[in-house]
Amino acid sequence: MKPRLRAEGIIVREQESPEEGGAPRTYVLVQCDQSESFYRFPGGTVEFGETAAMAISRELVEEFDLEVKPEELAAVSENIFEYEGRRRHDFTLLHWCRLAHESDMQLEHVRWHNEHPTVKLVWRPFEKLQERPFYPHGILAYLKSKKRQTIHLVQRKRS
Repeated sequence: MKPRLRAEGIIVREQESPEEGGAPRTYVLVQCDQSESFYRFPGGTVEFGETAAMAISRELVEEFDLEVKPEELAAVSENIFEYEGRRRHDFTLLHWCRLAHESDMQLEHVRWHNEHPTVKLVWRPFEKLQERPFYPHGILAYLKSKKRQTIHLVQRKRS
């Protein structure tokens, strides 16, 4: 089995929180299932001849009708695991991104995936993301550090 290449966008917003009397709070745009049993950044598979930044832009338009502007590379995630009885090796290039139009995705908005009706895109406060599995593993510590250096995460699960 050949390794699979993915690209995902990290979009973070600092905004006053209505729940906390207007105190600033960090929100992250995440993709999840309907019950929010896990979180991940939006994105998908990089197609032949396409850069990771191009893939992120294309995937978000195709899946959620959302335009984003990819910026610098934030992280490379390498995940070696077994799924449905098959060994997998995924590489994910994560880029910092910003929304092309801030008004397209307000904090209270939910966008449903155009092809998978149980997958949604939502803003969640950083603290809430620690309550459920977040993929790739290790990325939340990086976000919490607020550093903008590129990192390499490796997750290896033996069967």
